[in-house]
Amino acid sequence: MALRKFLTCTVCAVAVVAAGCADGTGQALTPTLPTLDANAANADGTRLKASAPQPLSPRSAVRTSNLTPQLVLENGSGTFDPAVPLSFIFEVTDGSQVVAKSDPIPAGSPRTVWTVPANVLKLNRTYVWRAYSVFSDVIGSESDNVTFRTPLPPPVDGPVVCASDAGAEIVKCVGRAYPKYLVETDAGDGSLERRKHNMEFIRDRIIETGICKGLDLARNFKRGTPVISHDFLVWRIGGRNHGVDIATGYDDVKQPLRLKWQVFGAPDYGHPFYAKYPPVDCTNLADPSAASLAESE
Repeated sequence: MALRKFLTCTVCAVAVVAAGCADGTGQALTPTLPTLDANAANADGTRLKASAPQPLSPRSAVRTSNLTPQLVLENGSGTFDPAVPLSFIFEVTDGSQVVAKSDPIPAGSPRTVWTVPANVLKLNRTYVWRAYSVFSDVIGSESDNVTFRTPLPPPVDGPVVCASDAGAEIVKCVGRAYPKYLVETDAGDGSLERRKHNMEFIRDRIIETGICKGLDLARNFKRGTPVISHDFLVWRIGGRNHGVDIATGYDDVKQPLRLKWQVFGAPDYGHPFYAKYPPVDCTNLADPSAASLAESE
């Protein structure tokens, strides 16, 4: 398909000769299809004749695991020739202005991916992203706008003193150390968000404490997506990843947060997806007498 046909030519009306005659005239009826003008602008003022791409991930205000997330796009395609090699431009906004914009990225197969550069996004913010097609400097219609949230700031608190390296005991130690994060959060709008924040805090303290006790613990990529599980972590034992459920009904904001340590085994091991945890400072846990004190409380 020639470039001129894709961008600038006018598609003429197509005549379809019908079998039959007008009543009493003896003349053939000749209905025609509407004219499709490639020179006309799209409804939004753009001129590239292509379907709009659509954002796949992240979306629906999910919280990413880092400040350089991958944006995944379902490709658009040419209206006149789906085989035309389109490129896509990604944009990230803070709701009012563009904070990051990609160069044209050739369409991937089956999807197109762009990683947001470092030192652009800030912690605990909501961002909007979108994309549009481009071909030979002619741009097409924008995709839908979708949102994502960046990670919460690192907690000021850290791992806790615990005499045992058993997972169930570590859970108890963390629960005793941070009781304010276990309370019910049914206090009107935003209560579920507060519960999620509390669950994430407790999850990370469990991981940190376990790492300091010699366990290979990590966060979990939920179902293999970039989304981090709130109440599920990964325990690597002998090179095999085991999923660990650490809470019961954590999203029931009318109840205190109920912690547990449930390790999944064969055959699926809970379908864990290892998300390596950052280095942990364990120096404040060096006094063994402090561990004995913590366990006796």
